[in-house]
Amino acid sequence: MSEVVASAPGSIMITGEHAVVYGHPAIVTAIDQRITVYAKPRSERVLEIHSAISDPVEIPLDELTESGPLRFVTGTVARYREALRHGLTLRIESTIDSTLGLGSSAAVIAAVSLAVIGSNWRDSNKLNSAKLDEQVLHDVHRQGLALIRAIQGRGSGADLAASLWGGMLRYQLVDDGCAIKTLPFPPPLSLCYCGYKTPTEQVLEAVAKSSKGREEEIDGVYSCMGSSAQRAIEAADQQDWRNFAQELNHYQQHMKTLGVSDPTLDQLVAEARSQPGNQAAKISGSGLGDCVLAVGGAPETFSSSPVAQRGALIHG
Repeated sequence: MSEVVASAPGSIMITGEHAVVYGHPAIVTAIDQRITVYAKPRSERVLEIHSAISDPVEIPLDELTESGPLRFVTGTVARYREALRHGLTLRIESTIDSTLGLGSSAAVIAAVSLAVIGSNWRDSNKLNSAKLDEQVLHDVHRQGLALIRAIQGRGSGADLAASLWGGMLRYQLVDDGCAIKTLPFPPPLSLCYCGYKTPTEQVLEAVAKSSKGREEEIDGVYSCMGSSAQRAIEAADQQDWRNFAQELNHYQQHMKTLGVSDPTLDQLVAEARSQPGNQAAKISGSGLGDCVLAVGGAPETFSSSPVAQRGALIHG
């Protein structure tokens, strides 16, 4: 039984953070750093995982859970195990910068999903003719979003969409899944890690706690966020990068109102905006740590983050 190789890019949120969870539109972009999964079928119904973030593990397929350091891997395989005709040995490699918060969990879900699907296709001699059509991508997204929510409690799936489809996307949750539209590539993007992170689920919990008794005010903030994100989408669609950048700067103010931009992030944003050639700077992600995004000229302390044109792949 031969090996199947699948990969998926990391991602960054451009705008629409927080509000996207409540059905407002957002912009998300795949980044040219990838996670690659090598999947080799095995006769025993066992999952063996080799990854840099954990010692090697072996787990019977029927005992997989959504817990532990490899929970996004085991949880993903668990959602496909009924269809699996064999066990798997997975080797996971990453070129994603772990300090930049580039949607690595979503990229793992995308790459592992396609590795599992691809191993089944190869086992049934269908890999060469199989296509990653829209239905396959939407099915993987639906399963992956359910896993993210099971683990984190909340989630929009925007980062997973970027890992699956690639490029820069308009993303919005809808009743039957998600609505996705490809947007033109933006001006150069760069990121700066602030030096610490707060897990997304903790940020969302903190926002929910601080919103108690202020529900009407916070709903208004989310509405303003959604409107700003929609204007940025319209500007990107027309390649009007001046107004695009202006809306990103506006969105940063909404993030401050929401309480997820702290003094360190505020300083990084201000420093980035003061650099020649910079068009916009804002938090990328849920906030209270992680990264600041700059658009246009990259400030000295920022790392260039080219957009990935291609999303998740099964390598033939």
